[in-house]
Amino acid sequence: MLLKFARHKFLKIVAVSTSLTMASPWAIGFTQPRIVHAQAGGNECANIVNPLTPEEETYARTAWQYFLNNYQESTGFTNAAGGYPSGTLWDMGNYLMALNAALWLNLIDQGDFDVRLNKFLASLSGLRLFEDSLPNKVYNTANGDMVDYGNNPIERGIGWSALDIGRILAAFHVLRTCHPQYSEWLQSIVDRWAVERSIQDGYMFGATVLEDGQTLPVQEGRLGYEEYAARGYELWGFAVPKALSYEPYKMVEIYGVQVPVDTRRFQETNANNYVVSESYILDGIEFGFLGKQQEFAEKVFEVQRRRYLATGQLTAVTEDNIDGPPYFLYNTVFSNGNAWATITEKNELYPELRSISTKAALGWRYIFPESEYAQQLFQVAQGLMSPDGVVFMRVYMKKLMNPIKP
Repeated sequence: MLLKFARHKFLKIVAVSTSLTMASPWAIGFTQPRIVHAQAGGNECANIVNPLTPEEETYARTAWQYFLNNYQESTGFTNAAGGYPSGTLWDMGNYLMALNAALWLNLIDQGDFDVRLNKFLASLSGLRLFEDSLPNKVYNTANGDMVDYGNNPIERGIGWSALDIGRILAAFHVLRTCHPQYSEWLQSIVDRWAVERSIQDGYMFGATVLEDGQTLPVQEGRLGYEEYAARGYELWGFAVPKALSYEPYKMVEIYGVQVPVDTRRFQETNANNYVVSESYILDGIEFGFLGKQQEFAEKVFEVQRRRYLATGQLTAVTEDNIDGPPYFLYNTVFSNGNAWATITEKNELYPELRSISTKAALGWRYIFPESEYAQQLFQVAQGLMSPDGVVFMRVYMKKLMNPIKP
C-alpha cells in the first residue's frame, strides 16, 4: 500500500543525483492558478509509527535542504541536479514525494506545503506537451520550456518517457491519497495527457524523434523499473499487464546468488537490461513490495553484500549523475551480459568510474535495517552529508581501498 511510504522512517528524498508566493503569473505564461488549501480533520498519512530519531531528523533536513537550494521561484519546480535548471517527470515525481514526506515529518507546515504544491501544479498544468499529447522528456525548470538533455530549447520536443510518466503517476497517487483536496486537480492533469498513446499491447512505450523527424515509439522498461513504473499506470486505471508480468527474465548466478535479469539485452533491443538498486528500493518504500519484488530485492542486495565479502569493496550500486563526462552512469549488478558493469545509456563502459551510491546505501539500510552490511553502507553515507544540503551522491571506488579486483 502506498501509504506505507508515508509512515516509514526513511525520508526518500535523499538528495541525490539519492522546495512563494502566488500573487502573480510567471514566465511560462499560465493563467492565474487555482488555490487549494488543506481540509479539516485527521489524516492517516500523518500517523508516523516510528518517529525520526534526532540523528535521522538531521539527515531528513539535510535532504530537504537540497530541494530548498534548488527551488525555482518562477515555476515551483526544482532542479534535478544542483544548480542546473533542468528536470524530467521522474525528477518532478521525486520532488512531489519529497514535499509530501517533508510535511508529515514536520520539516514544513501545511501552509508552506500548499503554497509549493499549488505553484507546482499550476506550472505543470500549463506545460507544453510533445505533439500536444504527453509531457516532453525534459523541461527547463526555471521557465518550463521544452528542452533537450543539454537544456537547449527545442520547439517540438524530443519525445516522452513512459517510465517517467509512471513515476509521476505514482507520486500523484500519494498526493490524492494523503491530500484528497487535490484529487480533482490531479485528475485534470492526467486527463490532459494522452496516456493511452504510451501503451501498446499491454506494454509501456516511450517515444523518440529520429533524424528524419519521424516519431518512433519504443518499448520502455526492464525488470525492476518496468514493474515499478507500471504500478503508477495501474493506479490511475491504465492497464499494462505485460509490463507487470516480470517476463521475460532469467536467473544469473553471481557470487552464488541467483540474480533476476531481464533477457532483453542492449545488443538485440538497443535498451540496457541493467540490474540496479533504486527500482527495488523505491518499490519497497512506496509500494511495500508487491508480487516477486521482495524476493528479487533480497537477491539484488545479497549479491552486493557477497561481493564485499569476496573483494573487500563496499558495494551499493545504482544510477547517478556524475561530476564530469559522461555525466550520467549506471553502476550495475549486471548489464547486457556483464557483471558489475558501469555503463552509459549507450552501453559504453566506464569501469574506472564505478562508485558507491549514497541513495543506494541509505535506501538499503531502511529496507533491511537489521543487516550488518546495510549498516556498514549507511556509515559511508553518513560521511557524505553536510547540513547545508550538500549530499555527495557517490564516492568513487578508486578513492577507497580495493584489495582485490572484481
